[in-house]
Amino acid sequence: MKSREFAIVGYGRFGRVFASILSRYGNVSVYDIHPFTPEKNIQQVSLEEALQKEVIFLCIPISSIPAFLHENREKINPSSTIIDTGSVKTYPIRWMDEMIPHIPHLGIHPLFGPDSYAENRVNLIILTPSNQHPQLAETWRDTFQEWHFFTRILSPDEHDKHIAESQGLTHFIGNILLTLNLPESKTPTKGYGMLRAVEAFCSNDTPQLFRDMLMYNEHSSEMFRSFMKATHTVASLIRKESFNIQKEKIRVGAMGDEGSFSHEAALQYIRDRQLVNGEVLCLTSAENVLEHLELGRIDIGLLPIQNAVGGVVQETLTHLAGTRCKISGHFPFLVKQCLLSRLDFEGKPVSIHSHLQALRQCKSYLNTHYPDVPQIEERDTAAAAAMLSRGDLPRNAFVIAPETCVKLHHLKLVRSGIQDLDYNITDFISVIMDD
Repeated sequence: MKSREFAIVGYGRFGRVFASILSRYGNVSVYDIHPFTPEKNIQQVSLEEALQKEVIFLCIPISSIPAFLHENREKINPSSTIIDTGSVKTYPIRWMDEMIPHIPHLGIHPLFGPDSYAENRVNLIILTPSNQHPQLAETWRDTFQEWHFFTRILSPDEHDKHIAESQGLTHFIGNILLTLNLPESKTPTKGYGMLRAVEAFCSNDTPQLFRDMLMYNEHSSEMFRSFMKATHTVASLIRKESFNIQKEKIRVGAMGDEGSFSHEAALQYIRDRQLVNGEVLCLTSAENVLEHLELGRIDIGLLPIQNAVGGVVQETLTHLAGTRCKISGHFPFLVKQCLLSRLDFEGKPVSIHSHLQALRQCKSYLNTHYPDVPQIEERDTAAAAAMLSRGDLPRNAFVIAPETCVKLHHLKLVRSGIQDLDYNITDFISVIMDD
């Protein structure tokens, strides 16, 4: 039987182990910018030569795939098959569908790596079909099974959802443990050993692999949000606040209108601390929050202090200086910005209104999709939504506000999640009176 001709683009840690596997079933030509010593059935070739082989496996970083396809799509042999091997599938499949629709292509995710692959072990490969060439998934499923791999066919989105909940979460926690730099323990419990095992599992992966795995998976933000919520729920069990939780009512003042992110953050604050007697007062501005605190009208003030994209919230810093209040704690809140319109409007907006921080957080999106539309600052995101609903803004305007404002103010959701950074964290501080 004629030996198959494989090519691998990218000879990193995974590329090496995958080349070794493929070399049992054919000749492997490898393109990599770094020279290496050839092995049996594995040789280094130019990129032009690699792109003429029967099957071409892309073992390059996910973030490098768009540029690679754009630069080389005219050089690929039209009868070749392109197979991406990354750990995220929706974007690579979409890129291949758009840039090389005429060339057979497929996505696979081998659920093993240099540290976990071994013969005679359960080595699973997930296959994700493309829109143009769906039949390739079944063809390659049969091939991998002949090679003694276990296989499963999933849609790209289904794969990414499940992998965010498993591999994504594992690597997220593993990188936290690496950052903690855990010491060798003189009381090595079984649980601690398991933590060290997760840490070791992620220690050989590059920061780029970790970033790509999360940044290019559309389901990672939900995993991250759930992780952060769980973290603060557990932390609330041991956190102490310097006020009397036995009061009949604990009044929490939020810097925002009803439906704003500050309102949502205040509700989360009450839930996380299990303040069953807590209530939120929406006080719109930092000045109002601090004034109510000094007058004893609220027990705690919640103020946004910094956003990952928008930077420091100057309003908070300005009004906090010189007060008799003190910071009692802080917590992060994941912000998801949404573009809203009136129910009776369709088309391009005449203007886009929101709080300055929200406009900053969506700068790239707005410049890309609405480059000529004026951006107008309002005092609050939820206030802007209320103004649009009441008719205080032009009926053909858009606002940026939380999704809760859709029902609250009877508006239409134009686009969800328009913030430039998927992990759009705003840090809030809790403020109390200084005794």
